[in-house]
Amino acid sequence: MSIPQYKERDLTSGSLHRNIWYLAIPMILETGIQNVSQLLDTYWVSKLGSTALAAVTISTTIRWVLNSLSNGLGIGGMAIVARRIGEKDKAAANHAMLQTIILGIVIALGISITGFLVSRPLLILLGADNQVLPLGLDYLHITFGGLFTITLVFVINAMLRGAGEAKKGMNALFIATAVTVVLEPLLVFGWGLFPPLGVAGSALASILGFGTGLGYQFYILLSGKAKVGIDLRHFSIDFPLIKRIIHIAIPSTTQMVLRSSSRLVIISFIGAFGTYALAGYGVANRMLLIVFIPTFGLANAASTLVGQNLGAKKPARAERSAWWVSAYGVIYITLTTTFLFAYAPQIVRFFDATPEVVEIGTECLRYIAPSMIISVIGLVMGRSFDGAGDTVPVMVVNLFSLWGIEILLSYALIHLAGLGVVSVWWGRAIANIANGIILIIWFKLGRWKKREV
Repeated sequence: MSIPQYKERDLTSGSLHRNIWYLAIPMILETGIQNVSQLLDTYWVSKLGSTALAAVTISTTIRWVLNSLSNGLGIGGMAIVARRIGEKDKAAANHAMLQTIILGIVIALGISITGFLVSRPLLILLGADNQVLPLGLDYLHITFGGLFTITLVFVINAMLRGAGEAKKGMNALFIATAVTVVLEPLLVFGWGLFPPLGVAGSALASILGFGTGLGYQFYILLSGKAKVGIDLRHFSIDFPLIKRIIHIAIPSTTQMVLRSSSRLVIISFIGAFGTYALAGYGVANRMLLIVFIPTFGLANAASTLVGQNLGAKKPARAERSAWWVSAYGVIYITLTTTFLFAYAPQIVRFFDATPEVVEIGTECLRYIAPSMIISVIGLVMGRSFDGAGDTVPVMVVNLFSLWGIEILLSYALIHLAGLGVVSVWWGRAIANIANGIILIIWFKLGRWKKREV
């Protein structure tokens, strides 16, 4: 099947600011959609009781840690696609798209098999009791059975963003979320003609939703309705290119695994201080995540612009893109974190009025929120490195900041200084600042401009 011509927008020329927001708005909406889906999933499952909610909470943590092994693959494909689009070489971009999809299928299969084998011991390790364990296994077995849908949707969306097709990536995730939201209550509670599947219904709804989103992605890729596509008439496996994609993806994959697994360690630190500490942290962390989510969309815009402009041999424009995106991010996060700082007690009290929870949650917000002003610059710099295909700096800096500062400093302040749960807030705040400063310095060195992909 040949791919028809598609009228494209050139992101390597014209107004830099217009191009930033052309990409950023749908990317911000895309990341926001994910948060809405998670909130609704929690809402429906909570109606089944605390046991079901515990099972899904533990199971999704396991799923995302294992799935982070494939999420870095999207970075590898995105960097090459963005560079080829910037070079105006559509055939090479399409070829990279197909090779990344092939690799994604293979990796998803490997993760699914691994997931089936480790589901039970991991659930037990994370504290699943005799009531939680069977529910968690039901959820994970269905999830791993259809994991390829989740993996490919995120991998393909990363490459669509690299090609400058942010709106189509947003549409794919919107379709996946819409189908999931509609199906989940039907499958969980057995409304109408549907049988009540409980926790298993939640997992099945997610797989069917992502499967629908994947169908939409293949439709636009095969029909020529995007800047990039796949031509099955020229199907082949290009091992040298796959090796290059893996080479770019490995550092990104490593840092994603480090990030997701570090959250488990931090939770264990906070859990030692009791239920109130966990509840306060849970509310505060959710609020911090909600205000930070739009900056991921901005950072993804920087990634695309850096990759395409480097492909077009415009490194100065690529650098200006990153700095302007950082400036927009700082303006936004300064306004939102100032609000969080000022109204922290009221925000926490809205979710849980228990005095101990309000005190701990307020403390958490006020320690961490200001550090996010520097952290957002680090995020944009990190995604800019990804767009350049220079993924090692982000891996190294995240390894140092997450494990060398946040975890070690938190542990030391807890056990050596005896500062209590505030140790964790100090650890995260200092790690955020260090992460941003180091990535800014590394970015200014400019070595990423010479990266060949």
